[in-house]
Amino acid sequence: MADKNVPTSGSLGFKPKVRAERMYPEISTWEDSDEQKPLGFAGYKAGMTRVLMIDDTEGATKGQEVAEAVTVLEVPPLRVYGARFYTEDPNSGKQVFTEAWTESPSKALQKAVDVPKEGNMDNFEKARENSERITDVRLLVHTQPGNAGISKSKPENFELGIGGTVEEKLDYAEEMIGKEINFSDVFEEGEFSDAVSVTKGRGTEGPVQRYGIKKLGHKTQKKRRKAGNVGPWHPDKLSWKIPLPGQQGFNNRTEQNKRILSHGEDGQEVQKEGGFTNYGELKSEYILIKGSVPGATKRLVRLRTALRKDENPGQPEITHIER
Repeated sequence: MADKNVPTSGSLGFKPKVRAERMYPEISTWEDSDEQKPLGFAGYKAGMTRVLMIDDTEGATKGQEVAEAVTVLEVPPLRVYGARFYTEDPNSGKQVFTEAWTESPSKALQKAVDVPKEGNMDNFEKARENSERITDVRLLVHTQPGNAGISKSKPENFELGIGGTVEEKLDYAEEMIGKEINFSDVFEEGEFSDAVSVTKGRGTEGPVQRYGIKKLGHKTQKKRRKAGNVGPWHPDKLSWKIPLPGQQGFNNRTEQNKRILSHGEDGQEVQKEGGFTNYGELKSEYILIKGSVPGATKRLVRLRTALRKDENPGQPEITHIER
């Protein structure tokens, strides 16, 4: 008799809840772009403020001045320290073929990853000799928190996708190693992006707070802030769909189509008196993103070129920034 195949019911967007492995997320999916440029950036969350802008979206307030809540991110340049080359195996999927590192890594990078000081740029020739096997090339970059208002010295290091063909990616990666990437090299004002970050950690919570289930009646059971019938005695195994207490927050989350309203080089333009709460003063470039983004203050927020919206409504017209 054939095995029964029952499709999974319920949304997997927020369940099962998995605690993030580190303070900043990994991004595995990138836009399939022909434009030869990095497909992402990263910045530190400073806080939120409010702006007055001319509404350029379709609706009753189009052309009028409206107030919008915005998130302020400090975006110092990223430094490229290497490249990673991937091959595709039909059985095991994507595999790392080799890596190439810069011959002059920064001292700050040594605090985060063990990079040989002599580098291994010869691996580019190895990758070109096996270019028919290479399916993807990604940049290895690290942040420069010393250039930001955040009080830390250990940088974050991660991958960035690149647009173009494999040959173009190889040439671009070799050219960029040891150089810096600025925010303006990736995004423009008015463009949409996907914000990827680790949400605030809430510790251990019960099922009422964690899933929003209804409290039981006072005559139902001895306990009220719990799930009712969680399943049969036999088999004595709980389904992953049962709301149970556990870790709340500190999850990797992606919010799509966050619009970049403004980008500036002088942080004093948005600086609040005394600096942002729990962050301090901006020392580098900044951006304003419409609405909120996941994560706590000082946490790294990664931005990716939007996967589901490639349009640019145009440059927003901001008339006032609350400070």
